[in-house]
Amino acid sequence: MHDVSLSRNGFPRLRMAALLGILALGPTVQAAPAKRPVRTGNPAVERQKALLAANPGLGPEAAQARIVRLEKAWTRAEAKGLLKTPEWQESRQEGRQGVLGKAYLDSRPGHSAMTEAQVRAAFLAQGEERRVSHVLCKTQEEAEAALKRIQGGEAFEKVATEVSTDPSAARNHGDLGWIRQNQMVAAFGDPVFAAPVGALAGPMKSEFGWHLAKVWEARRKTAEDFTAERDGLMKEAAEAQRKVKRDAALEALRPRYPLVPDLQVLGADRTTETLPGDEKKVAGRVAGTAISLRTLKRHLVEVLKTMGQSHSLGAAMKARFMEGVADQIRLAAAARKLGLDRRPEGQAALWVDERERAYVRYSEAFLAEVKVPEVELERHHQAFPDRFRQVGALRLQVLVADSKDQVDEALNQVRMGLPWRAAVAQFGSAEATGNPEPGWVEVASLKALVPPTLMQPLLTGPLGQPVGPMLGPDGYMLFNALERRPGPVMPLADCQDAVRADYLKAHGQALVDQSLEG
Repeated sequence: MHDVSLSRNGFPRLRMAALLGILALGPTVQAAPAKRPVRTGNPAVERQKALLAANPGLGPEAAQARIVRLEKAWTRAEAKGLLKTPEWQESRQEGRQGVLGKAYLDSRPGHSAMTEAQVRAAFLAQGEERRVSHVLCKTQEEAEAALKRIQGGEAFEKVATEVSTDPSAARNHGDLGWIRQNQMVAAFGDPVFAAPVGALAGPMKSEFGWHLAKVWEARRKTAEDFTAERDGLMKEAAEAQRKVKRDAALEALRPRYPLVPDLQVLGADRTTETLPGDEKKVAGRVAGTAISLRTLKRHLVEVLKTMGQSHSLGAAMKARFMEGVADQIRLAAAARKLGLDRRPEGQAALWVDERERAYVRYSEAFLAEVKVPEVELERHHQAFPDRFRQVGALRLQVLVADSKDQVDEALNQVRMGLPWRAAVAQFGSAEATGNPEPGWVEVASLKALVPPTLMQPLLTGPLGQPVGPMLGPDGYMLFNALERRPGPVMPLADCQDAVRADYLKAHGQALVDQSLEG
């Protein structure tokens, strides 16, 4: 079976899992039992060990200074009431589950650590990579029509942007980046890797639709590439091992600790928006632990952010996604059953995680109130002018429809993959929309038409994502920004909040630590 990750419309996307094959290089080796540190019975010593384990580059003196700051941050956060909110309780519980889950996995045997030689061998054995662009169509006729346009002299990128049903095409013009044959479905990967470099492949049919592809370049990784990427590859290999170990552990734990969802609670609210009182509603239970509706919704937002699916979910779908929350609870429950939470090293790791989270909450509250001298803001504004440069113009697509129903349906169809030109032809008013080709629009003139709530995503949001609808002078409007052109640097008086935020991003931790040294 091919190793395939799906994009929003189901088309195979490059997946960062090539090094998983390393696990098949040899038989499973049971790790030798780790030598337990001597139990000193001294919590301070155990905490320092736990902090050093979590921060390998930290020295003993720096670790001790960090522990002092963590304790002070905890005391001040507690005094400010920051550790009494539902958000804190959720964060604390998630932290405990994470620490105990890691302790449980560390206690289990598994593959021996992968050597640098193994990772290097797997990296060099990955085979040829090709940089490929594609057009995805619903029918063979559409793919053949697109092929004729390209063969007639039109740029592949232009045809992909206008025709491809892959929603990312408006942003990347069909570019898939560097791919490998065994990471794609055979119906696409085989002909693409059989085609000469510089050639077109297709039309070809896969389970996702009809494809055209253009092969731009080919390359093979070298020993020099491995040297340059070594640290990231070693980290990726270790993460792959941990994932295999975690999956194996959960396969045994899921039947032991089944999730019991409350379908009535899950079905009463189809959104992922957290509402007052959600922390008191129990969405499900596993291993004697209640999962609040608030916790589930926060998890859903993170999952859906990466999956790109609708945020309107039924009870059964929510219950399926809740398994991701339940898995962490299962691992923690297994750790408690082994008594890992009562061991000195376990208690120390829990202490460090809890204090680190309190440090974050204290930092957020401190930085929200800290005064940054005007002279520092001026110096930062002058040192990094490009960070405060306005967007001067947008290369914009516009659709104007006659009714709210039409524009809503157009927005829905574009998000599902309908090309912009097709949406304009189907739902737009030709007279009001005008030229469907994207053009450059000065931001200053656009601000006179578009309200700030829509202007902000056009200026700072992801490119190639439709924005709207809004009621304009000629009908209901949708916008799609494809490119941004820089304009002048904003005066400090007009962007002082942005300069302050950027300054604190660079210097905030130092300011927080200084506040804890007194």
